[in-house]
Order: sequence, then C-alpha cells, then structure tokens
Amino acid sequence: MKETKRRMELYSFYDRTGMERHLAEMAEKGWLLEKIGQFLWTYKAIEPKRLTFSVTYFPAASQFDPRPSEEQETFYDFCAHTGWVLAAANAQMQIFYNEGLEPIPIGTDPVQEVALIHRTMKKSFLPAQLLLLAVGLLNGWMFLSELRRDLIGTLSNTSRLFSVFCFILVILLAAAELGTYFYWHRKAATAAEQGDFYETRGHKKLQAGAFLLLGLVTVWYLLRTFTGESRMMRVLTTLMFLVYVPGIFLLVNGIKAFLKKRGVSAGVNRAVTMGGSFVLAMALVFGITFLTLYGSSHGWFKEPDEETYVAGGHTWTASNDPLPLTVEKLTGDDREGYDRQLREESSFLLAHMEVDERPRFDVEGRKDMYWLDYEVVLVKVPGLYESCWEQLFHERDHWNDGEPEEEWNFYAPVDPAPWGAERAYRWDGPLGPGSRYLLGYRDRIVEIELDEPEGTWAPTGEQMTLVGEKLGN
Repeated sequence: MKETKRRMELYSFYDRTGMERHLAEMAEKGWLLEKIGQFLWTYKAIEPKRLTFSVTYFPAASQFDPRPSEEQETFYDFCAHTGWVLAAANAQMQIFYNEGLEPIPIGTDPVQEVALIHRTMKKSFLPAQLLLLAVGLLNGWMFLSELRRDLIGTLSNTSRLFSVFCFILVILLAAAELGTYFYWHRKAATAAEQGDFYETRGHKKLQAGAFLLLGLVTVWYLLRTFTGESRMMRVLTTLMFLVYVPGIFLLVNGIKAFLKKRGVSAGVNRAVTMGGSFVLAMALVFGITFLTLYGSSHGWFKEPDEETYVAGGHTWTASNDPLPLTVEKLTGDDREGYDRQLREESSFLLAHMEVDERPRFDVEGRKDMYWLDYEVVLVKVPGLYESCWEQLFHERDHWNDGEPEEEWNFYAPVDPAPWGAERAYRWDGPLGPGSRYLLGYRDRIVEIELDEPEGTWAPTGEQMTLVGEKLGN
C-alpha cells in the first residue's frame, strides 16, 4: 500500500472552515496530513478514522524561523494537554487534530479568534495579495500603453497575449481573495460580538478553474511556439520554462531552507534570501541574455535558409525566405543576390507579415537593383479592422511635427479598382507622389513600396492586379 500521498490543495490561507472539513474527510479515507506547503500537501497513510481538525494562527511566526519560538512551544504543550496533536505547520498556520469525540475547542472566544486571524492576514496574506494585484494592474497598464502605441504588433504577438492572460488571472484571483476576505471579516466581526463564529469562504473552485485554464493556455502557447516560431524564440521559451522559472523557485526556497537548517535568525534569513535571490535572479537574466546575443552573433540560431557573408569588413546574414510576392514576379528582374526576409507573427486576433527584399551588400551594381518591402495585416476579428487601418494610415504623422502644413506628407486617396481593393491611398507630399501605397481589402490591409533604381514607382495595371492577387486575397 502506498504510504504517502501528495495533493495540490487550493485553499485560501484564512479558510480554516474549508480546510478543517477537508482534512476530516481525508482522515476518514485513511490519510492524515503530515506536511503542508503553499499548494502541495503531503499525507501519510493511517487506519481510516474520525478525527477533528483545528486550524489556528500564530501571527508572530514566520516562514523564515529556524524553529518554533518558545511561545509557540508553550502553545503546543497547552494544546497537547487537551488532546490536540500538531499535524503540520506552515509559517503562521498550525493545524492540529484530536481523536476525541467532542474535544474542547482550542479557541473559545470568537472575538479573539477573528482578531487573531485578522492580525495574521495583515502580516502575510493581505500584503501578498495586494502586491499581486498591484503587479497585475501595472502589467495591464503597460499592455494598454502598448496597444495605444502599436496595436498591430501587440495583438499579433502570441507571447505578449499569453503574458497578459496570465496577469489577468492574477488580477481576478487577487481581487476575489481580497474582496471575499474583507467581506468575511466584516461579517465575522459582527457575528463574534453575538458570540458566534462566522464560517470562512474560500475560492477553491475558482482557483482550480484558473489553474486548469492556465495549463491549457500554456500548452497551446508552447505548441504554437515550437511549431511556428523562429529557432531563437524556441530556445528562449525553453530557457524561460526550464531554466529561469524553476531556477527562481529553487533559488528562493533553497537559500531559505539552507539558512533555516543552519539556525540563522528569521530576520537575517529573510534579508539574505531576498537579497541573494535578487542578485542570483539578475545573474540568471544576464546569463540568458548574454548567451542569446552571443549565439545570435555566432550563428547558433541560424535558420536552414540563412547564410552569412562578408562585405565591407562586416559579417552579414542573408535569408532566402519564400515570399508571396517578389521583385522578380513584380518587375521581371531575375537578377541574383537578393536578401529575402519574411517576419510573421500570428494570434487568434491578428496575423502580421513583414517582408523586405533588398540587394545584398556583396552584390555588384546593388544601387541599380530594386528594393521591395511590404506588410500585410490579416484581421481575424472584424471589429479590429478600423483600428489597424488607423495605425498604418497615421504611422508616419510624426514626420510632420514642427513642419508647416504646406510641407506635410500624407496618404492621398487613389482609385482602388485596379488593385482589386475596397480603398487605396498613395503617399504624397510637397515633392510629389511617392512609391508607397496603403490598400484596404475585405479582411486584410496591405502597405507596399517598391524603390526603383531611377524615379518613383508608377505601378502598371498588371502590377496592381498582381499585388491584389498575391497579397490582398
């Protein structure tokens, strides 16, 4: 028979009613609590029996204490005299069990009990939840700022959407915990004055649902990353999930556990653990960043269709990505020596593709060759179309800052029909029409520019049709 069992238990720190009920049910099934962590609890096998559990709090205790204080030991002795046995403890929380049929409660004064819980919550639970809420709201504000600055880049970036989803869960859980606790405390304080103890209410189902949803979204994110992202992104994601996150957890808990075994005082332990963990975490970030930059400059993340070459005393990387529209298709110029780069990001909201096709630096006569660049935004949620259009339409408005209105550059409307588009604009200004066009199709937006060796690109009807077929549809 299995002697130990480990379970993830998602009880709020103050939800003693829920924990006492759960532990009694586990004992009746033959499992007695042996060790308690923040989420992972350890049980040992026993003969199934009816036990009464009591969750108490000791505000002066700390997770950094090397051992229970004299006051705690005295409290444990007092409980033992009345039949209460300590099952497990975690910082300010102590959990006792009693084999008696109707044991004398450890706490008999509801007013003192509510005050004790509140003092404990103010020391650990409330500051932690408020910090989580603040971090979540700060990240939310940063996300909104990114949306205002670059809506297309933000909403097409799966990593950023995954990050903000995690922080939305943090905000919801922290707000739920804080709101429910303060509601309970107000009710409990009123009931205590009448001599009653108001039962606690946690968020076990909400937390379980949040963890399940987080797990599913994480799996989805990893599948997208390892099947559709660049080699560098796959390496960074691997380092983040397998090195950085576990590394931070092991650093904090490892330093704390080591100092506790050495008998270091709680104050020193806290300072060394927090300071040491911060320094080592920064070292981890620096190491990952350095390896990434070093590997990138030495070709570690080179894709199969990339090659390096030397020109002008520098080493350059050239790509030969398959492009939906090329200089050769658009102009008939089939000269070799082009660097073809395609960058794509896609989420369930938007897909964003950027293409640059430019002559390599080691090609003779590169000044006489065409330069083509374009980007395509596929809008998967129709309600985002106009916002994406406005971003591209006004993306270069800052070029006009400080200039008189008669010297402004802007997009001027042209006939969309030759492009097969619903609307079309051409870059214009005091020097005359430019070579950049902004085209609106049913579910996508195309911005394209072709630099000719001489003059400004005036696309033919055939070229406009080709752009519509390759990029607009």
